[in-house]
Amino acid sequence: MTSRYINGLMLSLFLLSSCHSDPAPTKAEQHPRQVAAPTDLVRSEAMPDVESETGSVVADERIEISSRVTGFIKGLDVREGQQVTKGEVLVQIDPVDVDEAIHQAQAGVAAAQTDLADAQRDLQAFATGAKQGWVSVDTRRKALVRADIARETLKKAQAALVAARAQQAYIRISSPVDGVVVAKSKRPGDMATPGIPILVIESRSDLLFKMFVSESAVGRISQGMRATVRIDALPAREIPCVVQRIVPSGDVVTRRYEVDLALSVDPAILPGMFGRASFILGRSPVLTIPARGLVERGGLKGVFVVDGKDVAHFRWLRLGHEWDGRLVVTSGLTAGERIVSQPDETVRDGVVIVSEGGRNE
Repeated sequence: MTSRYINGLMLSLFLLSSCHSDPAPTKAEQHPRQVAAPTDLVRSEAMPDVESETGSVVADERIEISSRVTGFIKGLDVREGQQVTKGEVLVQIDPVDVDEAIHQAQAGVAAAQTDLADAQRDLQAFATGAKQGWVSVDTRRKALVRADIARETLKKAQAALVAARAQQAYIRISSPVDGVVVAKSKRPGDMATPGIPILVIESRSDLLFKMFVSESAVGRISQGMRATVRIDALPAREIPCVVQRIVPSGDVVTRRYEVDLALSVDPAILPGMFGRASFILGRSPVLTIPARGLVERGGLKGVFVVDGKDVAHFRWLRLGHEWDGRLVVTSGLTAGERIVSQPDETVRDGVVIVSEGGRNE
């Protein structure tokens, strides 16, 4: 290998290394951009231990209206969504079958009365004959038995008449509560039979928020405990309520227990609305940050942490519940660290955070 070839090779290597060398740092990189923004410290404080569960508004009184007699529906003028008052007639059953049953019972009573009167006349005649000796003891005994049977038959016929007449009270069905018709399964002309619902009425005087809590939380909830409910349809409202009842039998699959909260009467709250209830089950020490300091970058939620040189670095967090404007941090920060408390679009990774008076503590 000649010296000329070696010199050319070394020159080529030198030029190649020169092309791939790092450029000189720019002035912007030597002096990071400064942004004025307030900061706050990560605090360790006793925060309420909040149990939050989703649920729905339900009516405490949901009544299925059905008939106690069999017959065709003659009148049914209410509609779904209609307001009804206690005692208002909702359904009228055709009285033909009831009237016929009363007539038959009356005829049965009349026949039993006639049979009893005849048996009593025979008994009286046989009693006289027995004294005179021309009627046997066995014949008189049979007359006594017949009279007793006629008397019992009359009692049964009279009871049947009373029952038939009682059915007249059931051909007109009235609302047992003030409420709203929420379902209607029959129409005029349909056959009404006992036990088959005709209407469903919900009372709006007693509304509950029904939810299901975990087995770890149910033991810390007691009847009469105060809670708050937020309804999705009423986002600006925080509704105070109390625990009305706890069903002490959990679902064997989900291991969750029913808890019902009593809601105050409010026309804006309707059965079926979805929401979330929150309980304060105690207090425990946790790390907190101002809720306004939370930002989202690349689909991750976190904060800008300010280091000892006032440089901001984005850090994603795991968060708990929010209370009184502060968020509980379960992972990602330590007490005493400084974060940007109100970041805007100008706050980025690597910027220097300053305030009007200099460093913000």
